[in-house]
Order: sequence, then structure tokens, then C-alpha cells
Amino acid sequence: MKTKLMLLLIGCILLTGCHSIGHRSQSDALSYRDAKTEIQVERGRPNAVIDGLGWVVGTPTKLALWDRRADNHDVSPQTETALVQYMERNGLDGSMVRINQYDPWGEWERLTSNKRIHPGWRYTVGTYNHLKYTLLPGRVFGGDWYNPFTDSTHVYSDIAPLAISRAAYAKDIRAQKQPGTYAAIQELPLVNMVHTTRATSDALKYAAQHGTAQEQAEAKRILSPDYGSNWGGQIASFVPFGAPLGRLAGAAVGHATNRLSRRGGSDDSQSLDETSCDTADVDWNPSNLND
Repeated sequence: MKTKLMLLLIGCILLTGCHSIGHRSQSDALSYRDAKTEIQVERGRPNAVIDGLGWVVGTPTKLALWDRRADNHDVSPQTETALVQYMERNGLDGSMVRINQYDPWGEWERLTSNKRIHPGWRYTVGTYNHLKYTLLPGRVFGGDWYNPFTDSTHVYSDIAPLAISRAAYAKDIRAQKQPGTYAAIQELPLVNMVHTTRATSDALKYAAQHGTAQEQAEAKRILSPDYGSNWGGQIASFVPFGAPLGRLAGAAVGHATNRLSRRGGSDDSQSLDETSCDTADVDWNPSNLND
């Protein structure tokens, strides 16, 4: 029964999530490619049933970040623009952004054509990652992430700092002399916190350099529990079925750290209590980003 349900879901996603490439004429167009940077963005076609199911499945992430935009499968043009701006400013030319999209064939094509990663790593670890992507579609199960073997950032949450922290892994990969070896090693438990730490730090630094005070506070409010959640999940993964509880516990530590930081007189002078689970109106406004 579970196998049949999974095949049905994948079939539905295949019918609704793929489309051809075209020039973007408006902010909510399904796909476009930047002529200068070759950064490509594609969106999955909206589907009330699939996206509704994904929203429910993403409840643990919403609880961990205490934000209903997490894994909501409804990414705004503002979040998309903020992410692409980060990628442009950091020279991530030719990278791909898939927003709430399921496209196994497209990802396989990117896997085979990604010359930055040695074929030995692409067709072993990269193929394993592609298999997971195919059988456990993020269109249902969520989880914003960057795939170094296809150079693709997958976004399912309408939270700009979260998306930027995932794309920051692409920046880390491009800084490596042996990106394939580095990416393969980062698949190991606990070791992968190396790139998570670097990416989180880079996203916070980016917010400090280009964001308003509100945007900086928003980045800290989101990325602290996200970082703690990653640590908690990694440590608890050695215990059977412990990863979900570990992620929630780690996120709680991140939230507590934020509160202690504010009480200690950090830069976040204004209280953010009112944003908890009511942050749908808080936008990462690209117009406020300064060059």
C-alpha cells in the first residue's frame, strides 16, 4: 500500500511539476534564465493537493523554526528575488534554483553535465543523492537543500534567509580545490556540519552587510534554530528514530540562544516575540538591500 501511494504521488508530481524553459516576463513566471549570469530558476506548477499534503508533512519544520512559512510550498517572488540577488553577488553563475519543483530527469541531466565535480563522485555519491531525490520528492517531504552534484538549490520554504543559507553551500563548494571530494565527505554524519556552519555564517554575514536591521534580526531568528536543529538531528541520528526529536531539541536551543542574546543587549534591540508563527507579513525586501 505504501509503495502504491508513493508511486501515485510521484506520478501526480511528474504531471504537475515539470515545464519547458522560457523567458520570464513577470515575477511569478514558471521559469527563466538570467542572460548574464546563466542562473536558472524554475518553479513547479501549483497543485492544491500535493502542496497541501506537503504543508502538513512540513509541520515538524514549522515547529522547529516556529514559523508557518517553513515548508509551506508557496514561495513568494520576494524570496526568489532575494535568493537570486545573493547568488549574483557571490558569482554563482550557471547554478540552478528549483522552487517547489520535482524534476528527476532535469536533475539527472545536470548531474551528468556538472563538470565541476569529478565523474567518479557524480556517478556514485551523486547518483545516490539523485535516487533519494527521486524516491523521496521534496515536493511532498520538503526540506530546503543544495545538491552540489547537480549545482541545484531546492527551495520549499518562503523564508529568504533559509534559502540563502542553502545556496551558501554552493559558494563553499566553488571555493574548494577538490569540490567532488569535499562534497562526498560532507555526506557523512556530523562531518556535514562543517559546510552547514560555513553556510550559516555566510548567510548571517550577508544579512549584516546588505540587510536592514529588521532583516538582520530575521536572519538570526531563523538561522539560529535551523543551525541548532541540524546539530540536534545529527547527534541524535545515532539513536534509532532519534533524529526528529533531536532536531526539535536542537532548534529549542537555538531559540533560547536568540532570547539570551537579545536580553544581553545585542544588536537586536527590538523584541521579535510578535513574529513567532506570525511572520508571513515579514518580507526580505530586496529594495532594502544596498550594494
